[in-house]
Amino acid sequence: MKRINKEVMISTVLCLLPMVFGILVYGKLPDEIPTKWYSDGTVGQYMPKAFTVFGMPVFFAVINGLVHFSINTDPKKQNIGSMVKMIGKWVIPVLAVAAIPTAILWGMGIEIPMDRILPVILGIVFVLIGNYFPKCRRNYTTGIKTPWALDSDENWRKTHHMAAFLWIAAGMVMIAQVFLPGKIGMIAMGIMVVLLIILPYAYSYLLYRKGI
Repeated sequence: MKRINKEVMISTVLCLLPMVFGILVYGKLPDEIPTKWYSDGTVGQYMPKAFTVFGMPVFFAVINGLVHFSINTDPKKQNIGSMVKMIGKWVIPVLAVAAIPTAILWGMGIEIPMDRILPVILGIVFVLIGNYFPKCRRNYTTGIKTPWALDSDENWRKTHHMAAFLWIAAGMVMIAQVFLPGKIGMIAMGIMVVLLIILPYAYSYLLYRKGI
């Protein structure tokens, strides 16, 4: 319990840490700050600086707490792979530490190339998760939780072996799109997202129809 409490405490502090930076430079920030970017690097959304500096860290901290609570109270948490569990618990704090200061820096006129950085970070996360999917046994928090996979260990195993290839491929496409010209990367990523949603679901159902 002490270790769990320490994980929650440290990860929550990391989520809130960008607030300190925001407070230090608050007077230098414009009224609205970029918080969303398109794949070509242009800004797609602005938010009030008060929300960016104070609201976003709190939002990330709340999501982080919910993730920890879900993993730690899962009735089958012993089946969650250690690496998948670690990624699940720390991906939100990492995103908070990366995304919020970047938005603040954009507000100060320092334009970080988010169209290149974000796809690489997400791509690495996808590759890591895909690599450890086959080692993750049946649980209620992580993985491809179709009704048929949750009902059968064999269905779960086969579905996650297939999904592992998709997640690794999607991660590689995310990283590659940084170097692809024009809209080719966007189209490729769009196709991969559709496949990530449809194929594991359909495959799990087909296994169920076969009695697996």
